[in-house]
Amino acid sequence: MDFISKRRQQFLDEKLYFETMKEIPEVIEMFRLHPAGSGTSAQEGWMISRRRIAVNLYEKLLLEYTAGEPIEPLRQELEDIINEYEFYADQLWKLHDDRNEPVFDFVISDDYAQLMQLVGLCFLLHRQDLLPRLAALQDGIDGENGGTDALFEEFMIHAIGHDKRYESDYLCALRPYEALFYGLTEDELSKQLKELTVFLSRWYKDLAGCAWYDSHKTGGGYCGYWSFEAGAAVVLLGIEDDSSLHQFLYYPKDLVAWCRANESKYSTNTKTLRDPITAAGIAAGQPCPKSGWWFTPAKANSRRYIQQGIAFPAIEGSDYGTTFWQWSPDQSAPTL
Repeated sequence: MDFISKRRQQFLDEKLYFETMKEIPEVIEMFRLHPAGSGTSAQEGWMISRRRIAVNLYEKLLLEYTAGEPIEPLRQELEDIINEYEFYADQLWKLHDDRNEPVFDFVISDDYAQLMQLVGLCFLLHRQDLLPRLAALQDGIDGENGGTDALFEEFMIHAIGHDKRYESDYLCALRPYEALFYGLTEDELSKQLKELTVFLSRWYKDLAGCAWYDSHKTGGGYCGYWSFEAGAAVVLLGIEDDSSLHQFLYYPKDLVAWCRANESKYSTNTKTLRDPITAAGIAAGQPCPKSGWWFTPAKANSRRYIQQGIAFPAIEGSDYGTTFWQWSPDQSAPTL
């Protein structure tokens, strides 16, 4: 299939796509090796570099989905993005000496929109195991920021459960997200679809303040316009016929279809999340609460079997900061 037929949005130019896909790894490598010059100190420069790496990885994922590339590899790419935001978070917290600083600012349009897109991708790509890690970037130490935003909490409750999240009646971004929140909390199918239709009809124009808005008209910076959070809502609400939403260019219908088709394959993610013992990361030095396979984003290929009661080890020489261990969604022993 040629590029034009395969792409999922008509704004993506083939030449621009391949040029940008070639540039992104080069930009990422530059930021891995050097602190950003826009920082007022080397420490701030490294913090900015870490964020730029995460943003570039996210833009790469967007480009690939927009270009019509296969969806399966995006599952690992999403984890890579979360890994980099965790590296950025560690730099951010060190710079401000405050582990309550949220990684995504709830009152900044670009931050809020991307946070919701990442949440949506976690559901649609069956990577719900990443949601506790995403929540940890926002909650602050001891959950001090928990309940800051009602829509974020609504998504987290769907994944983790009421007993693990916070009550909230405040929505930080009414436009356009109010309708999405109402859609998620409605009981009747007709009302759910009505609210989702309102949300999608306003999604693009209400996000005019975002840096990516109208980027397809400027000849650079366009990666795709996608409301992954709307697709996640459709899946979570169990809406079988979403054809009325296909009229909206930025509704990720292909990803919704892929999510449904692979539900049984990845259903263990949801079961893992709802286990309160394994729902959140555990710092090095703490005893393992459950025997099984664990991993840490502080080191590549770190998955290992740890017995209950054994202290989680720290990763020496890592610039990640405190080592946090996560329950692995893959509990199978490696084949020899």
